[in-house]
Amino acid sequence: MTLPAPRRAPDDRERSRGQSLAEFALVVPVLMLILLIAVDFGRIYLGYINLQQMARVAAGFAAEHASSWDIPDSPDKAADRSKYQDLIANEAALINCVLPDDGSGNVQVPDPAFPGGFEIGDPVQIQLDCQFGVLTPVISQIVGDQVRVSASSTYPVKEGAVASVPGGGGAPVPPPAADFVGSPQTGLSPLEVIFTDLSTGSPTSWTWNFGNGSAFGQGPHVRTYTCAGAPGDQCTFDVRLDVGNAGGFSTKDESDYITVTVPPDSGPIAEFEATPRAGEEPLSVNFAFVEVTTGVTYTDWEWDLDGDGVVDDTGQTASHNYPDPGTYDVTLTVTDSTGATHSQTKEVFIVVSEKICVVPDFANVRRNSAQGLWSGAGFTTTVNFLGGNGNYAINQQTLTGGTVNPQPDGCDSQITVGP
Repeated sequence: MTLPAPRRAPDDRERSRGQSLAEFALVVPVLMLILLIAVDFGRIYLGYINLQQMARVAAGFAAEHASSWDIPDSPDKAADRSKYQDLIANEAALINCVLPDDGSGNVQVPDPAFPGGFEIGDPVQIQLDCQFGVLTPVISQIVGDQVRVSASSTYPVKEGAVASVPGGGGAPVPPPAADFVGSPQTGLSPLEVIFTDLSTGSPTSWTWNFGNGSAFGQGPHVRTYTCAGAPGDQCTFDVRLDVGNAGGFSTKDESDYITVTVPPDSGPIAEFEATPRAGEEPLSVNFAFVEVTTGVTYTDWEWDLDGDGVVDDTGQTASHNYPDPGTYDVTLTVTDSTGATHSQTKEVFIVVSEKICVVPDFANVRRNSAQGLWSGAGFTTTVNFLGGNGNYAINQQTLTGGTVNPQPDGCDSQITVGP
């Protein structure tokens, strides 16, 4: 016969529960400490990865501007060195890296080293040191409030490189011409702006300074601008793009390029969005009102969709077709049930680029395939055919293959093909 297990008295269960709670209370601080240590080491490791990238950026810039340190008395070279200082200081601020200072609070950005000279292929060496803050008290008692992290990078000097053929005689590569567009350039805070590179001359490097941070690469880049203050106050931001290739460098520097306005703190607000905001002609765009305030009853929406001061549409949504390339300002005016109104203009909100059509080469293409090839290249017209027998092979055409946007009709050009 099996006897039932003895039951635990109620006070035994209470003692067991109390013991578990006491053990948990002892374990929680240890778990929190382990979590904080993991966060600290994760932050420092991420800082190290970012610092490595920062060192590569610095070495790349120095490699393309080596003569700026070789000829220090040149005003142009001094400007390049100043750009280098700003570039590294801005990057350090973005990754929360505290660079060494001179003892009076001035940040010291280390200069690149050129141990082999300044000729093409000579090494450019960068050594960067950063201090990253420590959050965990126990760790800070051991290593201090900040941890020093170092990174280095080496690039070959490439300033002055030219395209060449064996034996010499290659023509110098022309420098690029920097150009860009930001869309929109005005609006309410927070304002999202898309920056698109329009530089010509085949640049190989792009350095952006947006006035609230920096970036590298061609992009497009998206930045969000904010402005604090009383309703109606404005903040402006300068934007600069430096581009370079083997032939040299070019800069486009725009002062007060972006203007951001503090929105009203009550009443109607004319906020809106559009899809798409950029594309080839003809571009069809859909607009929508965005309600950012509560407790407001909107009664009227008026859209000026091409910046000509004329109301093109009404209602919470609107649409518009842009047949021609260019940039377009958009204004929305809203009214609420009290009769209060508010308007917002987003300048350069819609960017329409020229449609690119390249005349195809019809050589040996069969007649029956000609229209499909022509339409597939973006042309809107009908192919004209010379006389011939059946589905002949084409051997002649009135527009040269490879011609881009033939003038004067562009993508509406006419073409005749024949055997």
